[in-house]
Amino acid sequence: MALPEQILTFESNLNRLLEAYQQGQRDFSGINLQGLNLSRVNLTGANLSGANLSYTNLSGANLYEVNLTDANLDGAYLGSVILPDQETGRLVYGSVLVRTNLSRAALVRASLVEANLSRTTLFQANLRQADLRQANLYRTNFNGADLTEAQLRQAKFCGVNLENAIIDILELSKANLDPETRKMVAERISSGSWHS
Repeated sequence: MALPEQILTFESNLNRLLEAYQQGQRDFSGINLQGLNLSRVNLTGANLSGANLSYTNLSGANLYEVNLTDANLDGAYLGSVILPDQETGRLVYGSVLVRTNLSRAALVRASLVEANLSRTTLFQANLRQADLRQANLYRTNFNGADLTEAQLRQAKFCGVNLENAIIDILELSKANLDPETRKMVAERISSGSWHS
């Protein structure tokens, strides 16, 4: 938990970021915005790689073409995050969140179609009804994540950690599972850990 003087520092970081963004700067790699309210903020094209966005409210934020590689979004709230195509206004598929820490993130009904979540940590994340169709899930950590009613058709599972995950086996059967993941799923079903 952040101390009051740390919060003032984080808020001054946010103010500097917004001012610099207005002046055309886009590289904010490594910035610390822990626990701040960034709801409805437009950060189109910003580089937030390595940024600390833990426990940050990003609801309704415009993150089109934002680089979040190695960002820490532990406990962040991402409800209704906007990733629109600037020409059509439609949601963009194929978000890149490689090696991002999304532990305990609220991603209920998130659209992550064709997203690259390689090596991303989704420990205890809430992905209820999330759309992960055709997502790249190479070595993604779903330990303790809730994937209830998540859409997984043609999602690419390779070396994925599903320990303690809540997942719909029927939906998982629609995904592309590598032999290692397929074996782990079969063992869990046969041991009664998961129910088909």
